Amino acid sequence: MLGLEARMNKVLKPIHAFTNGIIKQRRKLFHATVKNLEDFSEENIYFNTNQRYALLDTLLASEARNQIDEDGVREEVNTFMFRGHDTTASAVTFIFFVVAEHPDVQQKLYDEIEASRPHSQYTVKDYNELRYMDRVIKECLRLYPPVPFIGRTVSEDSWFADRFVPKGSMANVHIWDLHRDPEQFPDPERFDPDRFLPESVEKRNPYAYVPFSAGPRNCIGQRFAMLELKSILTAVLREFRVLPVTKRDEIVFVADMVLRARDPIKVKFERRNV
Repeated sequence: MLGLEARMNKVLKPIHAFTNGIIKQRRKLFHATVKNLEDFSEENIYFNTNQRYALLDTLLASEARNQIDEDGVREEVNTFMFRGHDTTASAVTFIFFVVAEHPDVQQKLYDEIEASRPHSQYTVKDYNELRYMDRVIKECLRLYPPVPFIGRTVSEDSWFADRFVPKGSMANVHIWDLHRDPEQFPDPERFDPDRFLPESVEKRNPYAYVPFSAGPRNCIGQRFAMLELKSILTAVLREFRVLPVTKRDEIVFVADMVLRARDPIKVKFERRNV
């Protein structure tokens, strides 16, 4: 009605073309390999090993069973490819900012990295063993969640305390504020990776910490995102020290779908002399 749809479609055209190209290529390989959908299981269909298959293969199998249409496949692929781009960039920015601010934490991270596999390529299992790094990243995501708020449609008439919320209402969850609840996170502005020790996590409400949302609408790429963040942090810290430039009180946050700062957040990378 306002002429915006044509402009939006023009912007989306190259994005959809890129995604459709990937889907088309994978669909061709999928149908050339899978002759019988009944045989499509957790076994890797390309290498005949007992590994989990790719997300796109799962979607293509559902498409072949008429459980999802072509547009649905594209929407899911768009979500995985593009929603994970800005959010991961935001997370990386604030993780390096926090690590630069806390040299003691940075040294512990470096020590853990060197103690794990100092002279060889990391595997997924190796990244999963970086327990301290896991806690550091989670605490960074608590303080600076890449998606600071989310919206959900209320699916049935509900009561929240003494307030009635009718079906169809829009509920906004302010993750930024939720992660600063002093009852769940005492002294909430203080950076403390030990908040995510198993014994600490057990004491908290499971929905007090939701950087990837929670429930059936949670982020489908959260494990991949954590692996990305660990691989980036590991690669950088093995070669560089991260030194602070921008100070916390200089950051002006911008209200957006993804957490951003008004001005660039800067750190300094100093090569390690090891």
